[in-house]
Amino acid sequence: MSDQSITQSPAAVASMPRYSGPWDRETAAHLLRRTTYGPRIDEINKAVKDGLEKTLDIVLGDYEVPAPPVKYREGHDPAVKLGKTWVNTPYIGGSKYRNLSFRSWFYNTMLLEEKTTIRDRMVFFWINFFAVHGEHGDARSVYEYVKLYQDLALGNFRTMLERITVEPQMLSCLDGALNHKDNPNENYARELMELFTVGKGELIAKGDYSTFTEKDVVSLARALTGWVNLDFRFSDQEIPVAAKFEASRHDTGDKQLSYHFGNQVIRNGGADEYKVVINILLKSENTALHFCRRLYRYFVDYTITDEIENDVIRPLAQTLLANNYEIRPVLRELFGSEFFYQSTLRGCVIKNPIDLLMSCLRPFNEYKHLDWIDLRFRYEMGENYSGDCHSLQLDFQQPPTISGWKAYYDGPQYHRHWISPALMQQRYWVVKKVTGRNFSVDNNLLPLDLHTFMKSFSNPHDINEVVKEFILIFLPRAISDQQFLKLKSWLLQGSSEMVWSTEMTGYLAHPNNNSYVRPIEDRLYDFFEKFFGMAEFQLQ
Repeated sequence: MSDQSITQSPAAVASMPRYSGPWDRETAAHLLRRTTYGPRIDEINKAVKDGLEKTLDIVLGDYEVPAPPVKYREGHDPAVKLGKTWVNTPYIGGSKYRNLSFRSWFYNTMLLEEKTTIRDRMVFFWINFFAVHGEHGDARSVYEYVKLYQDLALGNFRTMLERITVEPQMLSCLDGALNHKDNPNENYARELMELFTVGKGELIAKGDYSTFTEKDVVSLARALTGWVNLDFRFSDQEIPVAAKFEASRHDTGDKQLSYHFGNQVIRNGGADEYKVVINILLKSENTALHFCRRLYRYFVDYTITDEIENDVIRPLAQTLLANNYEIRPVLRELFGSEFFYQSTLRGCVIKNPIDLLMSCLRPFNEYKHLDWIDLRFRYEMGENYSGDCHSLQLDFQQPPTISGWKAYYDGPQYHRHWISPALMQQRYWVVKKVTGRNFSVDNNLLPLDLHTFMKSFSNPHDINEVVKEFILIFLPRAISDQQFLKLKSWLLQGSSEMVWSTEMTGYLAHPNNNSYVRPIEDRLYDFFEKFFGMAEFQLQ
């Protein structure tokens, strides 16, 4: 059955059954792993205390948009003072400094976020969904389109489509700014349907993909003519990062659509005609289904069987349609469903490089206890994280294709694209580096705050409870009894449980006395090297 034959009304598809099982730390941790980056033990414990519904209120609730990146080094941007943002200041000089500032800021916003929120995970969802290559435009325009994702992370899909269609980065990336009535450019019109809305169905006839036709591409390209970017790139003038509509470039003729869209005719709408296009595309249930499949593959798993299509994707799509493309109700239904918490979905996803990095830093509160870290060093740390993810083949500014990263669309490998033999070695090295006792940036040692970390455990004196909570925080599912004993032996290093308890008592009471600190922290750092090398840590 092709997608075009789907005609159910919202009432024809039942909502997903709500989760009714036990709400414990393992269940809460699963939710937080999939919706936030690197949940801490205090966040997991709070989620258990709050219950599922209140936790969803928090995760999907209001959030703050991070302050913009700033100038953090002297000798750059003479018109910008140290510590002030450059995002609204014309370019003077080269672009490398601002690009580094932006990249550093991107990673720091995730690591320094205190609130339990889905914001940053949704931002990367949109970066992958609208896979704009970051080299189009100067750093100000790159910042503006990422800020759009922050502003509308949990907003309305219609609003997002309207904004991204005339966003300078997108107009540049998919040649929308070149789309002229005398020479229509079809790039954006094609991707708007194929990737962003109705999806590319099966080829059922020449030029007919079961969701749109080649003639639809031509008609939409004509309807989208007229938009260009202001001449802001690398200008030393006060020209804002923005696009404008030029009526002289716009095709005012009628545009005929195919039977997939009810044979509608798009009349001249001038500067608002692109909104007419989006409204037509959103009336197709194919758009809701396609969008929910993208959400599913990002948040849950890449496998979509016929059963999942009927029992998960369709109900979510109907929720999306019933709520006029508001995203929050869809995510709440998914994350509150019985389906989402089944054991087979825990640990079935291989972490992308950002997940990998955040999951081994944020539970330790990164290095926030080091009060000597100044503005410049903070940004240099962000540069380091950016380089780590780049080495693992994730550069958030440069998606490999307009479809995004292969992990989210290229079957049958999907997430396995992150773990080729060469990449696995590099993943182990990155984690070992940032959690090691000798990790440094610019010759400044960055020790983890192990004292505060261990104090956060329920019973740090009981090594069995410590191992259980290490598993809870860092591993997505239970391990075998044999593996548990192995982890315990790694921590004990041949000593007894009583010795651990005694040493931990001294450690917690004397955090500044090296004779008490060294025995415990040496054990922990040795343990981390083995623990974070486990295959299970690569999963979420």
